Amino acid sequence: MRKRTVRAGLRLLALSVILLLLGTFYSQQINTLLAIAGDGAAEFVKLAFFWGAVIGAAAILMISFGLLQRSLYGDNSRLLPSLFFLLLLLTLFFTLFYHTLSSPPQPKPLRPGETLVL
Repeated sequence: MRKRTVRAGLRLLALSVILLLLGTFYSQQINTLLAIAGDGAAEFVKLAFFWGAVIGAAAILMISFGLLQRSLYGDNSRLLPSLFFLLLLLTLFFTLFYHTLSSPPQPKPLRPGETLVL
């Protein structure tokens, strides 16, 4: 097993999970931070999902090749911190997903000029 290749793959997989987190749960905050218009907001989510999938697939391939190849020399790379970080990100993703499903829907904010009808 080539630990450096596996560690690089784990880091890429963590990056893909971060992109999916940003595209799924924090897209509105990023859109307001970067002042992206309405069409650009949807494009940001699409790009976050696309690049998350591409980087995730490359990471899976890197991890697989790293696990299958034999190391020619002693590799002193540590895999536990990268694996722990990935598991932390996955826990955060599923916690936010559960919170989204279990919380009541938020009312949409009023547009300028709209009134609240009771």
